[in-house]
Amino acid sequence: MSQKVRINGVRHSGASVFLGVDHCGNPCWTRNPERVMVWLCDGWRTRFNQRREQRTRSIPVKNEAGDIIDWIKEPLGGPDVPGLLSDREARLQCSWMTAVPSSILATTNRVEGTEWFTGLKRKKTAGGRVPGFKSRHRGLGFVCWYHPSGNSYNAVFHKTGRRSGVVVITGMNPTRWVKPGEKAHWRIAIHVRVGQSIRSYTSIHVDWTHKSLVFTNMPLPLPRVGNGMVGLDRGCAHALASSDGTFMDMPKPSKAELKRLKYLQRRMARQDRVNEARGGKIAKFASKRRQRTLTEFNALQGRIVRRRNDWIEKTTTRLAQENVLVAMEDLNVKAMTKRPKPRPDPAKPGQYLHNGAKAKAGLNRSILSNCWGRVMIRLQDKMDANGGRLVIVPAAYTSQTCHKCGHVAKKNRESQAVFHCVKCGYEANADVNAAENILSRALSQTGGGTASDVEEPRWRTDEASTPSFPQVGSSFGVRSVKGIPRL
Repeated sequence: MSQKVRINGVRHSGASVFLGVDHCGNPCWTRNPERVMVWLCDGWRTRFNQRREQRTRSIPVKNEAGDIIDWIKEPLGGPDVPGLLSDREARLQCSWMTAVPSSILATTNRVEGTEWFTGLKRKKTAGGRVPGFKSRHRGLGFVCWYHPSGNSYNAVFHKTGRRSGVVVITGMNPTRWVKPGEKAHWRIAIHVRVGQSIRSYTSIHVDWTHKSLVFTNMPLPLPRVGNGMVGLDRGCAHALASSDGTFMDMPKPSKAELKRLKYLQRRMARQDRVNEARGGKIAKFASKRRQRTLTEFNALQGRIVRRRNDWIEKTTTRLAQENVLVAMEDLNVKAMTKRPKPRPDPAKPGQYLHNGAKAKAGLNRSILSNCWGRVMIRLQDKMDANGGRLVIVPAAYTSQTCHKCGHVAKKNRESQAVFHCVKCGYEANADVNAAENILSRALSQTGGGTASDVEEPRWRTDEASTPSFPQVGSSFGVRSVKGIPRL
């Protein structure tokens, strides 16, 4: 969640800010806050582009006939781009960046990585192009992280009135370039107009062109209203089935929306074929008709995704508030949604046998539309925030085990929705029975069901951790669960 506020003005205090050395070797200082802000934006953008130019893109290698025979990796900055320098080395090489606060330069790595990931994710809709560089003609801005280390704080917000506040960014000139008669430390106070109270935040994004900034808020602990314990079974017919017999269904797109999506997909495919026949693959991205079709398609798809995300947030919040312990099964979603391998026909070379790919594709769509991975990740975050625990138990035979007598058999599942034990005759909904088994395994794993005794979930060791900033009310950060991709 983020909060956007308006910048009313900027003030400078402390020492004069060192801006670098001119072409004659003379040092330059300034006390003009407007100039300091532009200087901070230039430093952040330059460092961002230095990191961006290290990214590689695939370049085709063609023969004399024009056919592609190979692909090579080439940095965006060109084949002769120098290696990336550290922040310290970059400051030594560029004197005008020497006094830029480290909290500002360090953000370029995180922001660049995020933009690159989202850019490649939208490669098809963006015309197959990789993310470009930052240009000052498209707007000035920078990002500053809130890093409490020792007694020094960067980008700290102070409320000065009912509708006003100030963001203080501190910096220091190098000892070599301290102006005679002045100290080394300086600060910039960005006065903002607020409409509501500013929550604890992790970073601010300053948009100097439009005179606004955005706070990226830290998650707040959720107030718990109950101390229940529940087991959850994820399915296709019902997104979640709880051990108390409650079903929670993901909102689905309407028939009219699905019909419109299908129509737009077909229209865009037809436009692509026509444009490629006229001017090649690049020409289709310049088509205004295709752009209008794509805009409408993205808007419709966005509404569906926002409804889905809203349901996930509300459902996980309610579960985290009402329960001190939530149990879920350990599912490898990535492996479960893989497409089946082709089966070559030994009797007919070049042809393939039926492998159930069409049915498997429908099952994969059902699993992915219910967002199994995102539900677990968001529930883990919120259980950590309010002091509860999410217990991950093995998924083996949870749907085939009778909750009453413990008998395990395939014949216990009469259908996808009905569970009938062949030994004791117990009948129940199959998903509810599986949820009860999941809760029982979690309670046996905790040794009695107290939240303090719950074992830590088994995390993947090959997944990268999320940002290292502290989270309110959480003893550890957000981590990836085994088998759960980041959706």
